Amino acid sequence: MSRLTVGDLIAMDQLGCAAVAGVTGLDRRIVWAHTSELDPWDWLGADELLMTAGLCVPPDEPAQCTFVERLHDKGLAGVIISDDATAPPLTPAMLAVADRLGFPMLRCSHTTPFAAIGRTVALASQSVQVSRVARLSRLYEHARSTSLAETSLLVRLSRELRYTLHVVDVEYGTEVLPTGNALSDKTIRVLAARVSGTLDRLPAHLTLTDGADYVMTAHALPTHRKCMLVMEGSPATDVDAFALLHVRTLIGVEVEKVTREREHADQAGEGLLRRILAGTDAAEAVTPLLEQFDLAEPEWTVLSFGTDFLPAARTITGDRGVPNVTGILDEHAYMLIPTGRSPETIDVLSGRTRAMGVSPSATTIGQISDSARQAGWALDTARSTGVPVARYSTDAPLFVPRTLSDARHATDAILGDLLLYDRGHESHLVETLETFLTHDRSWTETAEQLGIHRQSLAFRLGKIESVTGRNLKASSDIAMLWLALRARAHASALTD
Repeated sequence: MSRLTVGDLIAMDQLGCAAVAGVTGLDRRIVWAHTSELDPWDWLGADELLMTAGLCVPPDEPAQCTFVERLHDKGLAGVIISDDATAPPLTPAMLAVADRLGFPMLRCSHTTPFAAIGRTVALASQSVQVSRVARLSRLYEHARSTSLAETSLLVRLSRELRYTLHVVDVEYGTEVLPTGNALSDKTIRVLAARVSGTLDRLPAHLTLTDGADYVMTAHALPTHRKCMLVMEGSPATDVDAFALLHVRTLIGVEVEKVTREREHADQAGEGLLRRILAGTDAAEAVTPLLEQFDLAEPEWTVLSFGTDFLPAARTITGDRGVPNVTGILDEHAYMLIPTGRSPETIDVLSGRTRAMGVSPSATTIGQISDSARQAGWALDTARSTGVPVARYSTDAPLFVPRTLSDARHATDAILGDLLLYDRGHESHLVETLETFLTHDRSWTETAEQLGIHRQSLAFRLGKIESVTGRNLKASSDIAMLWLALRARAHASALTD
């Protein structure tokens, strides 16, 4: 039995058919197509398609309305009217009746022979291959017209296949493409756990069940990201392997497109964040740029974490639709987000990185640079104390500088003489001190890092103690020197 529908004919571009009315009936099945210029209801029956040059179409409005109603009552699949000069103008009332009844009315080019349409319908009745081609035509039409539609490609293909489709990044446990009906976190966790050991070569197909009950199927996608297409629906729904192959390809292309667009946005966002932290632009100039990233908020929060985690953080927040701009400064990564989205963002990111710092809210653009600095200091606190998340407002030590001016004052007070000595003697005592403390006062590791002999290191450390007046074996002096180094690093990085 034919599976060809009126919509299938429209999807076949080579036939040159277009709907002018009754589009809600495009899923009507066609078993035969026939030409008639007499009273067609006397010659055609249910599920048959009328093809006419227009001679049987009455010219006046009431008769045209009756014409459509009689064809509908007879159960015809629809009507194709050639666009040549023999057809009368189709009145608005006639088209309105067709829309009300969901009776498809199509126009086709006069260059398309009715015989070509008739043979297509006849072949569809005999060959499943034509039905497949028709379905593929619809699938690719959905992909082509997605940019012009209000609904996403995933939603349009879900309607076509009679499944609810989802794209899951099984590496990060997120949905990549937006839908109106997201998968539950539990389902995503179950799927990610099923494939956790096979990320380098995802299974082509697997079935998810809840006990003995079928839940959904998942299929690997041909993408750089570790993604799977999840299909919710009855396993009895007919989607053959041929169509599924093309669906996977279409969705894979969409995932790659979305990923590239986000990467370009991340690059632009990094440049914007650097400008904000440098304070080189007026707030009036920055505000419209923030609006482009959906960050025109009254309050912002800055998160800080290791640079190695930045790609994952961008991916996770991008999939979850969290507005943000990110960047790397002073070997720290920073993310600016709306304060209203900070609880969920902190929650989802904190379980994936060893340490993260959180700033207090900034209520003006000018305060964002201070918030970034505070987030960086909070990250240092998280790393030193071993907690996964440190909030500057509650977790950072009280003696950590609170503002840029405080940081500069601490730097000058503790490291000022050492900085002056380096400038006057072209030496590297500050670098030596930071390397020594970073490597937990290991002489061997410090000498190797600096590329100098241990005797040269001993001379430099002695000079540092002499210039600063501090003892590198005293815990209190070491603490002050370390905090001054961190304050200097944050202050200089965020004002470069």
